[in-house]
Amino acid sequence: MSKKFKVVVAGAGPGGCIFARDLARTGIDVTVYEKGEYETMGHDWSDAVERKALSEVGLDVPEESTKNTGALVKKPGAKDNAGKIFEEHAYPDMEAWAPDYSCRKMIKFRYITTDRRALGKLLVDQARDAGAEIKFGHEVVDIVISGGSTLGNVTVCGVKVKNLATGEEAEVSADVVADDTGFKARLRTKLPTATGIADEFNRKEFANVHRTVRRRNKEVNDFFIDHYRYGYHTGYQWVQFLNDEEIDTGAGVRADPANPDPKDIVAEFISRHPSISDNVVRGGQGLCLVGRSPCSLVAGGFVTIGDAAGQTIPMTGCGAGGAMAGGKFAAEVVLRAAEEGKNDIAALWPYNWNWFVGSGRGANYAGLTALRNILQDLSHEDISFLFRKDIMNAEMLSASINGSFTIPDLQTMVQTLLRGISRPALLIKLNKATTLGTKILKHYREYPRAWDPVRFETWRAKAEDLFGKTQ
Repeated sequence: MSKKFKVVVAGAGPGGCIFARDLARTGIDVTVYEKGEYETMGHDWSDAVERKALSEVGLDVPEESTKNTGALVKKPGAKDNAGKIFEEHAYPDMEAWAPDYSCRKMIKFRYITTDRRALGKLLVDQARDAGAEIKFGHEVVDIVISGGSTLGNVTVCGVKVKNLATGEEAEVSADVVADDTGFKARLRTKLPTATGIADEFNRKEFANVHRTVRRRNKEVNDFFIDHYRYGYHTGYQWVQFLNDEEIDTGAGVRADPANPDPKDIVAEFISRHPSISDNVVRGGQGLCLVGRSPCSLVAGGFVTIGDAAGQTIPMTGCGAGGAMAGGKFAAEVVLRAAEEGKNDIAALWPYNWNWFVGSGRGANYAGLTALRNILQDLSHEDISFLFRKDIMNAEMLSASINGSFTIPDLQTMVQTLLRGISRPALLIKLNKATTLGTKILKHYREYPRAWDPVRFETWRAKAEDLFGKTQ
């Protein structure tokens, strides 16, 4: 391609901004279309983001401690908190409790609590400063396709963009189009069905989450500590002190009408703790993706990033870190493709391998998805039993909550059998989860390193067969 390589990004989420920033820094022509506005970027709440991901994309992350310090840390009551993205209180260690509060484990918490709105603005600013053009109030409503309809021969060559203020639509050409439109994957789902990667995420792949940041009434003697209540109502519940003046608490449950509203779970918890006031600082409720990535994140002239690519940790729904990592990996691959003047699937394929194998993220997330699919129907009593018998031990919980699948060794399997012998049905289900999770993890580690349609189809068919057994 003799002309300047042109990239279009749909959505200015964490992944899209990192992708745009890193490409713009090399001189590539990048335009980001974002339907929202700058002041409302990101969720209006605090959220846990992996320290490793933040560091990998170049942010100055405080060292692990019980208190965060540094230029990007918010101070309660300070007037100069603009651009400060990290909360003051840190969590190098976190208590994980059984659903019935009968047992607890101390786990390593490799996250840092982040103001998602402040983070969203910071990443937009970085992309702009790097030279990317970001057009707010513009929505990408469709893709422009040339070529065939299968994964190997389809090519995305542009997008259709709507100006939300005027209603006017325009067609914009691009060498590479990136989908960062969130879990609805507005562009990926417009690819031809024959590509095999155009399906929407189904309802079973979501959690319903509610969280609220409240002022703390320090005059009330109401002692409790930061903790994570694991497996509560098919999901989780948490409470964290952001600083001396604010408390973050919330819950997530599988998106199923049979489950309670997480807002009610949070309200019940607050009712038992009068130190959590009625003064709401920020918060919200919505769906959170906990499903797996499509079998390919690329097609000719096309990459998908963030929630659209299923780059979320299945056990927690935390997706900002995975999105930023995905944006970084995608940018590295698109840059190499641009240097070679290519945008076909073979040139973009290394992004797939980096996500699933090179970084280990995709393979681990796939293994954890198998665990979640099989074990999410366990009762509170079942999970509490696993806690008490140390079958769900601190090491395993730490790994899964932080996004890693643990392959059990022989000693662990023997201990599990001995400790859980009184619950044979539960042991059978647990064995199925770990066995299939291990098989899926190992299968994803064998993801094709280069584009080969025959080898990929063989790999994909086996992956679908394995996941079918987890339902």
